[in-house]
Amino acid sequence: MHRQHASTQALRIPALAGYGRQRRGRPAATDTYLQRLPLAGFEHHDARRLWPYLRTGQALLLSREFSNPVDPRAVRITWLGEHLGYLPRTDNLLASDLLNHGAEIIARIHDLHECEDPWQRITLNVYLAHMG
Repeated sequence: MHRQHASTQALRIPALAGYGRQRRGRPAATDTYLQRLPLAGFEHHDARRLWPYLRTGQALLLSREFSNPVDPRAVRITWLGEHLGYLPRTDNLLASDLLNHGAEIIARIHDLHECEDPWQRITLNVYLAHMG
């Protein structure tokens, strides 16, 4: 995936189109900040492969993964259709409950760290999105 292609593709995905036009790293004025969490599963999913393309402020989609055998409240994190990982199972109750009730939850990359510990590589800010 080329960097230019990735940003062009983000504008074609309706759920990300509005977020791509905002100032880098800033949530929409109407979004409600919920929590800051590390990305879980960095080493097991596509985050490692996509690392060179990830940037602070990028919007990520959150969705429930009801069939997850390890976590009945699993909240999957994707970017441009690629599975990056999950919200940590110890801290996903709020997001999973909101998603279960039809709310739109997004995350933005808060920090990216080059380090050995996969739990410290990507930190996310989680928001309740208010579209409109």
